[in-house]
Amino acid sequence: MTLAFRILGTPCVHRDGQPLRLPAGRPTSLLVTLLVHTNQAVPVGALVDELWGQKPPASAVPNLRSHICQLRTLLASSPSPETPRLSAGAGGYRLRVCPGELDAVEFDRLVSDGHSALARGELHAASAVLGQALSMWPTSTSGGPIGGPIVTAALDRLRQRRIGAAEAYFTCQLELWEGSSADLVARLRTHVAENPLRECAWAQLMTVLYRIGDIAGALDTFTTARRSLADDLGVQPSTELCDLHRAVLRRDPSLLHPRQRLAESPVRPRTWRARTAPVEGSTSTGPGTPPVPVPHELPHDVNAFVGRGAELDRLHDVLSTVGDRPVAVAVYGMPGTGKSALAMRAAAAVVDRFPDGQIYLDLGGSAADTPPLAPAEVPARLARSLAGPSAPAPSTLAEAHALVRSLLFGRRILLLLDNAAEAAQVADLLPVRGGSALLVTTRARLPTVEGLHLRLGPLAEADAVELLHHSAGRQRINGGPAAIVVDLCERLPLTVRAAGSRLAQRPHWSVARLATRLRDECHRLDELAIRPRLAASCRFLGDAGAAFRRLGLLRLGHVTPDIVAALLDTGPELAGTALDRLVEAQLVEPVGAGRFQMSRLLWLYAAELAADERQGARDAAVRRVLVTFATTAARAARLLRLPVSCDSTRWPDVRLGPQLASPDEAMKWLRGEQHNLIGLARQAAARHDDTARSAARLLQVVHRCLPRTSAG
Repeated sequence: MTLAFRILGTPCVHRDGQPLRLPAGRPTSLLVTLLVHTNQAVPVGALVDELWGQKPPASAVPNLRSHICQLRTLLASSPSPETPRLSAGAGGYRLRVCPGELDAVEFDRLVSDGHSALARGELHAASAVLGQALSMWPTSTSGGPIGGPIVTAALDRLRQRRIGAAEAYFTCQLELWEGSSADLVARLRTHVAENPLRECAWAQLMTVLYRIGDIAGALDTFTTARRSLADDLGVQPSTELCDLHRAVLRRDPSLLHPRQRLAESPVRPRTWRARTAPVEGSTSTGPGTPPVPVPHELPHDVNAFVGRGAELDRLHDVLSTVGDRPVAVAVYGMPGTGKSALAMRAAAAVVDRFPDGQIYLDLGGSAADTPPLAPAEVPARLARSLAGPSAPAPSTLAEAHALVRSLLFGRRILLLLDNAAEAAQVADLLPVRGGSALLVTTRARLPTVEGLHLRLGPLAEADAVELLHHSAGRQRINGGPAAIVVDLCERLPLTVRAAGSRLAQRPHWSVARLATRLRDECHRLDELAIRPRLAASCRFLGDAGAAFRRLGLLRLGHVTPDIVAALLDTGPELAGTALDRLVEAQLVEPVGAGRFQMSRLLWLYAAELAADERQGARDAAVRRVLVTFATTAARAARLLRLPVSCDSTRWPDVRLGPQLASPDEAMKWLRGEQHNLIGLARQAAARHDDTARSAARLLQVVHRCLPRTSAG
């Protein structure tokens, strides 16, 4: 007997190819809840909450057992199967699912394989695998919700994977450009209709329409995309989409597929305005000399820009006083601080200082679903902007950099390179002489930028509240807890704007309701639309990514290398290296000697990532931290001659932690770690293994020592 479980679309189960009749209501919801926890035991309490919500009836548990019996009967291969599909144990129920039986697992595997093939450049293989994955979803679904918050979140994640898979499939089709495009146009139109806020998909549809000669259709698509973004989010299209729109308007041949460009195309080449003055140092200015391009590529900056007066003044001072030597400026900071908006506002203020042109290029460091520009692509694109379509094609990266420097030499041009992902993208671009300026935005400080490095942090509270007024409408905020909302947004311009947009598009919501929604940590990242930016920041962490994820397992006031060492089961040196990398990526912030802090939004994202690890690995990591703190606290208590007993030999695998050699060191450690001790003790008290005994000792030490540390 073989079973096949389907949860993509309407849930169903097939036995030997024949559909089974699922009981309506909660039994089906129970089945789907167990399926999204593939081969894992789900506690009874979690199942009750999922099926009946926060206020279950007194009969919830007996009813749950009844539903379990129904499912056992439904899934049994015989009256008394040797290996039951649905078993009880560990305080919950587990549904056994064999490989290949659950469509969601197979879909995930195919999507991962497709993305990997695309990353390797294997376009035909990627297209075939992604197409197979997408075919597993029905074209339409019927019925209402089938579960509570756990199932809803799991299905939402699968739908997001489907959206990413579809856009990766369309990327393959655009790169391959094989056969008829009618099916591709139809699928893209359906995709943007279902996901009107996906700018990547709008861009793909515009590109396809342009390639088939439907210029009007491509322009109309941009208008529709702009209207959707304005109506739903209150924002303008991204610079990438605006750049594509301008390229369509000027009939840019670079939008065509290479095979189309080889053939004779009716699309006119890009034209340029000639400079009124010759380039300093140029040797050919007579008749017949091609005109020198004067690009004006800066996008329109955001309308709702609040605060940042001191930062704007510093940027203005540097950019407006460029002499005969180029200057470079880098604006860096954690995701959501408004680096791009600040840079665009500053660039717009000094545009007249750079009469030879202004170039804008998004380097892709803030996108989670597409790779950033390779270092070799950056000078190539700059050269096209500086010299037009006839720019030579250098064969090496060094030649490309040399060409850009030659084109910038003696000219007053502003380069705004947004969202740099690595130092190599912006290295070796400025010439030895000329009035050009390089303005870079990035998450991490870039060592290749020799000039002003301006770190951007959260807004002041008054500025954050004012930005919320701009985004939501002042009449929407009057009398509401605006200060609470911006505090939950951590006063980041990106999240404050997202919160304001939520209020603007939901006139029936009060500010108090939004604040309540944001207080719920299950919804905060969704409401503030910052998850893609955080995912982009984590993409290049390497080995430090494990440290970031596992910090989401703990609720701590601050982090130390000893804590990270215990989480990773490694030494203090490697733990310190991981923390240094997190600091560089602006994911943790130093708050003292050997102490670091993570913002709440970052912690919530880290907790999401940690939830994807195996339960055993998570439990072991937390246990190492708990017992390490327990034994260190006991060691401090012995040095202070406190009557606390803790036999550290019971945990032979525990790491030593800090070596406390004197009462003064013990008192200093207890004072510094008192908030972490309390938090870890509470976390340990909720556990049901031997770490509960560690919690008891932690509580003893904390209660006995805190009065002395406070008095000291």
